[in-house]
Amino acid sequence: MKTISEDLTRQLGGMPDNSGVYIFKDTHGEIIYIGKALSLRNRVRSYWNETSWRERPKLAVMIPKVMSIDTILTNSEKEALLLEATLVRQHMPRYNVALKDDKKYPWLAITYDVEYPRLVMVRDPVKYRKEHPRARVFGPYVETGVMWETVRMLRKVFPMRQRKKPLFRDRPCMNYYIGLCLGPCQKLVDEPTYNQIVTQVEMFLAGRQGEVISMLRAEMEAFAERLEFEQAAKIRNRLQSLERVVEKQQVFFQNQKVSQDIIAEAHTNRYIAVCLMRVREGKLISAETVCLPLVEKTSPDEAFESFVDQYYATCEDIAVPSEVILQQGLESQNALLELLNAKSRTAVKISVPQRGSKQSSIEMAQKNARLSLETELQVASEEDAKVALTMSTLQEHLGLSKQPRRIECFDISNIQGTDNVASMVVFENALSKKSDYRRFKIRTVEGIGEANDFASMKEAVGRRYSKLVLEGKPLPDLIIIDGGKGQLGAACEALAEANVPPIDIIGLAKKQEEVYKPNNSQPFLLPRRSEALHLLQRVRDEAHRFAITYHRALRAKRTISSNLDILPGIGPARRKLLLDYFGSFDKIKAASLEEMTAVPKLPKSVASSIFSKLHPDETSKDSDIPVDQ
Repeated sequence: MKTISEDLTRQLGGMPDNSGVYIFKDTHGEIIYIGKALSLRNRVRSYWNETSWRERPKLAVMIPKVMSIDTILTNSEKEALLLEATLVRQHMPRYNVALKDDKKYPWLAITYDVEYPRLVMVRDPVKYRKEHPRARVFGPYVETGVMWETVRMLRKVFPMRQRKKPLFRDRPCMNYYIGLCLGPCQKLVDEPTYNQIVTQVEMFLAGRQGEVISMLRAEMEAFAERLEFEQAAKIRNRLQSLERVVEKQQVFFQNQKVSQDIIAEAHTNRYIAVCLMRVREGKLISAETVCLPLVEKTSPDEAFESFVDQYYATCEDIAVPSEVILQQGLESQNALLELLNAKSRTAVKISVPQRGSKQSSIEMAQKNARLSLETELQVASEEDAKVALTMSTLQEHLGLSKQPRRIECFDISNIQGTDNVASMVVFENALSKKSDYRRFKIRTVEGIGEANDFASMKEAVGRRYSKLVLEGKPLPDLIIIDGGKGQLGAACEALAEANVPPIDIIGLAKKQEEVYKPNNSQPFLLPRRSEALHLLQRVRDEAHRFAITYHRALRAKRTISSNLDILPGIGPARRKLLLDYFGSFDKIKAASLEEMTAVPKLPKSVASSIFSKLHPDETSKDSDIPVDQ
């Protein structure tokens, strides 16, 4: 075993005997692993035990890289579990198994903070609830397709409002006419009726489909008794659609009160597939499977436990069943049980069956996991072969020192030197890695009155790689500069001034897809049908998209701000009020005096002043409209 440093020995010796979270960091201070423990002292010290290394091959790879350890104490193992899940999602350490590589699972939220709530998809429920405290969130959904299928069905059966803002002022949009919305924006439905539909959607998402069907049937019968047959027919059609969905769900138990989550896995040495089956009211309402890579010799047991812990640490209270059936026991099972009981209104049970009907349920979940795993392996095998061929071809055609597994590409965007920005996009193994994208506001040439793409490129490249060299972080295998010989030369100057070690770099000109290399004035062309060229084009086009999107955002912000700043009586609050009401500066300018004075919370005197400023050549034809004194 590698000899550990004095600092690390001191940290291990002073490890507290409390529950909490431990954070392993490498030489550069980067977090590489986050874990939880009932006793930090016992758990952390066990990582430097040779027996542990033999039992868990992953430690032999990870532990030699650990240079420092941070700890956070908690009051219980349950709190440690919650904190660990939060930190893993936030930092995405290399050696942790996360629910998704660099994304969050989708959730559905009902926006109770507005007059007529909507059903929306959110990625960060914690942040969303901070911004919208009254919202109700459901999930997470481990398969996005399953979530959108649920949304499509709910919109047909329960026509809630879909648009955040009305498309028209005086009439409903198409969603109303095709039966996907009740037109609340035009007051075509009263608030109690609409709120009842929202309540039914919430009950359905909570797994209470039987109660929803009973409510709809009672509504239908009530309308029929009052001889309101048109309304009864509408409820009947919604009821029939919902019953068809529920009939497709397989009955598991005669006991209609059964509420269970069944979780099982299948794995190879590279991937693990985990299947989550939800049983509510005795029926299977969903079966979702997620495939995760087993990074750095991670064991399937550790990956399975990480999935279960992170899923229940993030799920809403309303999604917790009365029983969780697991394929295998967990090391943190007691903490998980404490967490589930804290979230649920009723007692929750965790079981690991060996026989009987529950074991049959586990076997069904395993079959689903194995099927997804086989599909994933087939796709991964084909993709790996394609990527390997593309990388070797690219290396050969460009004469690179190594295969370009990580590519970083730069592009510049401006209009006559204003709102000058640069973008950097990253591709790893031929796939974009958006979490590593960067954008730069160019400082050195902004406002000089003309574009200088060479100086802009030099600044962006210099800022990027001087920082990497200073922090000792790894460099990419290939740098692509969007442009020809001039842009490439400027980038090479920036690399030299930043003392960047030798690195492969090329320029890619758009006109003929010409490839430029340093110290070579003559470009060359790659075969038009080459996958290598197609990869370079994808990377370059993504850099261009990212740059121009940022440039347009800055330009629009500057244009709108400058146009509105000239208006009398307009500060940040009123600027936002006008933009929210009209949508753009052009629509504000086109508005009549009557429309301007109709803006809520805008004094009529200010509205009149704004109209006069925007229409100086017009006389006040509407002087009979009273204004505030």
